[in-house]
Amino acid sequence: MFPWLAFGHMLPFLRLAKIMARKGHKISFISTPRNIDRLPQLPPSLNSLITFVKLPLPPVDGLPPAAEATSDLEGHEILYLKRAYDLLRQPLSGFLSNSRPDWILFDHAPFWLPAVARGLGIPTVFFSIFIASVLAFTSPPADEEQDYRTRSIKEWLDEQKRGSVVYVAFGSEATWSQEELTEIANGLELSGLPFFWVLRTRQSPDDSKLPEGFEDRTKGRGVVWKEWAPQVKILCHDSVGGFLTHSGWSSVVEGLQFGRPLVLLICYNDQGLNAKLLQQKGAGYLVPRDERDGRFTRDSVADSLRTVVLGEEGEIYRIKAMEMKELFGDREKHDSYVHDLLGYLETN
Repeated sequence: MFPWLAFGHMLPFLRLAKIMARKGHKISFISTPRNIDRLPQLPPSLNSLITFVKLPLPPVDGLPPAAEATSDLEGHEILYLKRAYDLLRQPLSGFLSNSRPDWILFDHAPFWLPAVARGLGIPTVFFSIFIASVLAFTSPPADEEQDYRTRSIKEWLDEQKRGSVVYVAFGSEATWSQEELTEIANGLELSGLPFFWVLRTRQSPDDSKLPEGFEDRTKGRGVVWKEWAPQVKILCHDSVGGFLTHSGWSSVVEGLQFGRPLVLLICYNDQGLNAKLLQQKGAGYLVPRDERDGRFTRDSVADSLRTVVLGEEGEIYRIKAMEMKELFGDREKHDSYVHDLLGYLETN
C-alpha cells in the first residue's frame, strides 16, 4: 500500500490494511519514516502480517526538513511535498522489484505508479478516499506560469482579424546568420502584416540579434516570443492566415492540418526537398533566393508573405491549403494507418 502523505489518506489505508490482514493477507505499508512513527500502534496479532516500509523523503527546495505530511505544512507549501513524494518513484520501484508483491494499492497522487507496476508485471488497485464524481474534476497540476503565458498568446490572437496573422517559427534546431535574421525581421516589418514570431535562442554570445529598434517599430502589430510556444494551439486559431516556416515536416503537417497556407524559407537537411514537393503541389510558396549564392532579401520575404496572405495571386495557395486540411486533419485516416502498422507488427 502506498498512500498520499496526508493522515486523512494514510489512516483509511491503514484501516483497510488491518481488515485485509485479519483475513490472513500480508501487507507492506509504505510511507516515510516520520509518518509511520506517528501512526497508531498495531494490535499485537497483526504485527507479523503488516510490515511498515520506511522510504526517506528526498530533500526538495522549499520543503522544510522535518515536513513529511500535509499537516506539517502551510497550504502553499504542499506542492513541495508533492514534488518530494514523486521523487520516491525510484526507491519505491526498487522495493517493488525486490519484493514482488501480488498487488499494489495506491492513492490518487502517484500518477506514475501504474506505469511502474505495469513494467514489473504487478497488477494495481486504485483505492480512492474520494467519491467517484470528484475524479471528473481532477487532472495533473497546472503550471500556472505556463498557463498564464498561453492565455496571453490567445488574448493577443483574439484581438487580430480573421486570417490576418503570419505565424513565424523555424523549429528548435534551425539557425540563421546575422544577415539572414536581419532580412527576415525587416521582411516582416515591410510586409505590414501582423505577425507572431517564435524566436528560439540558445542564450549564446554568438546568437544573432534582431535589428535595432525592430520590436519598438512593430509593437502592437507584431509579437516576438523568445521561449517555447504552443504551436498547434496557435496554428488552429482563426486569426492565423499564413505560416512562415523552415519546411520541417512536423511543422508542415501541423500547419496543413488546420489549412494554413505555407511560406517556405528553408534552412537545411530535408527541408529543401519538402519545400520543393509542397511548391509542386501548390500547398506552399517558396521565398525566392538569388540562384548564385542562395541569399534571400527582406523584399522577397515581404512580397512572399503579402502574396500568400493577401494577394489575389496567392488565393491558389489558400485554397490548396484548405484542400490539404481534408487529408492532414483527418484523424480517423491517421488512426487507420497506425492500426495497420500495429497489425503488421503483431503478425510478423
